[in-house]
Amino acid sequence: MILKAYAVPHPPIILPEVGRGEELRIAKTTAGFQRMAREIAELLPDTLIISSPHAPFFADGFFILGGDRESGDLASFGVGGVREEVSVDKAFADALREALLGRAISASVMSLGRRGLDHGTLIPIRFIHQEYRDFRLVLIGLSQLAGTTHREIGRALTRVSEKLGRRTVYLASGDLSHVLKQDGPYGYKPEGPRFDAEIVRIFNEGDLEALFTIEPAILAGAAECGLRSFQMMAGVLDGRAYESELYSYEGPFGVGYAVASFTPN
Repeated sequence: MILKAYAVPHPPIILPEVGRGEELRIAKTTAGFQRMAREIAELLPDTLIISSPHAPFFADGFFILGGDRESGDLASFGVGGVREEVSVDKAFADALREALLGRAISASVMSLGRRGLDHGTLIPIRFIHQEYRDFRLVLIGLSQLAGTTHREIGRALTRVSEKLGRRTVYLASGDLSHVLKQDGPYGYKPEGPRFDAEIVRIFNEGDLEALFTIEPAILAGAAECGLRSFQMMAGVLDGRAYESELYSYEGPFGVGYAVASFTPN
């Protein structure tokens, strides 16, 4: 069963080892992560599912993490001393692949090899491990397929969780727009603030259906990375009543960071 779902960002700068003081500028995001970690520790899930835009990305199918254990670090960001290791829920991964193939959705269960856990996965795990470690990970990538297909993946995740009797928490990892400020890493486009305002409204109101009707012109210019992950989360919660809460939203570096929770009734 799905105990709770979260939307979370993944800025490496939030970690003191990376930010070196700059992480204080997103203190609300840090507090949102810490609250999430405490809540997960209280829920005692067997399995943590993370969808990440920085996991292996296929044009016409989906990556699912296989193997028994996996680890990752931030060496690609030039930072040492940040490393996390997790157990993998291999039975869940195999059952998910079979469920998707039964619906003619291509999926591959694979190891990550030398690349290890991506930062979209490692950052939330870093916070969760401060409070809770007794879980196995299911990691799934995104694709270029339609948002409705990502919603179907979410529905399959819920079905597999229920079939296997897993107590499960789902995390939709994804940043919002990357073009919020002229002095940000990707500059400014007006679509950026418009996209973030709509996502903040959606998370505040729990209007996840609106994730599938955002204007194409806004999406084309927003330079976001989290929408498909959030659409997958909509599928996880599909057909269930839930309460939503926006824990935080910030964008001081030109990239939007939102933390929100969705609790099934």
